[in-house]
Amino acid sequence: MRIMTSNIWGDYFNNPVSVREDLLYSVFQKYDADIIGMQEATPGWYAGELFAKLQENYCLLGSETFNTDDYVPLAFKKKYTLLDKGYELLQETPDRSKAITWAVLQDGDKTFAVCNTHFWFMMGPEHDLIREENARQMSTLMCYIHDTYHCPVFAFGDMNTTPSSSVFEIYDHNHIYRLFPFAAEKTDLITYQDYPVLGEDGRYHGTLREGDQSLAIDHIVGLGDGYTVSSYIVATDRNALDSTDHSPVYADIELL
Repeated sequence: MRIMTSNIWGDYFNNPVSVREDLLYSVFQKYDADIIGMQEATPGWYAGELFAKLQENYCLLGSETFNTDDYVPLAFKKKYTLLDKGYELLQETPDRSKAITWAVLQDGDKTFAVCNTHFWFMMGPEHDLIREENARQMSTLMCYIHDTYHCPVFAFGDMNTTPSSSVFEIYDHNHIYRLFPFAAEKTDLITYQDYPVLGEDGRYHGTLREGDQSLAIDHIVGLGDGYTVSSYIVATDRNALDSTDHSPVYADIELL
């Protein structure tokens, strides 16, 4: 299966969704992920056409009732059976857009869980402490799901921190690991880009930043065993760069 995380660039900056949603949808079509976790799904995104188009092939959590309070919705292919689901705000984060949407899914005789999130974003020691609390809350949830359903649990999203930060020390302590090092095929690139710029043609145009995974802030992590990772890819094609300021990241995983 293919898991993708994508910060879709909320329309906070006079950057209307209508100019970009066709590009982003084409990115989702191209990579055809089984699970998509989105961040910054603002009311503007809910009012657009993206979620309606996705519902042709996906079930949506967070947006199934067009609940615009959930900024971190999950989409999963209709072939999966939903066993459990949940949503929780990140407790130490004073921002309703920072939350976790999760699901336990079944494919035949295989069960797995996914958690989509967006951690606190500001920089500085006091904000690092907030992200540490975000990571502890995520770890507690992942461990609970793993112990309850005895299945691998994957978490992903814009965690607003690099792999060398204290967030990953907390993950390591809970036996939660980045998938990137385990992938046979991988792109060693930064995941956040410059803001796309509106051109005279009325379209946004993005630019790829220089940098490797040591500067990445969008991650996919896993807890438990019973799976292998064949690829971990940062999408940098033109439509991805022009539609959002974060490159979508996906991992190809085989459940054993």
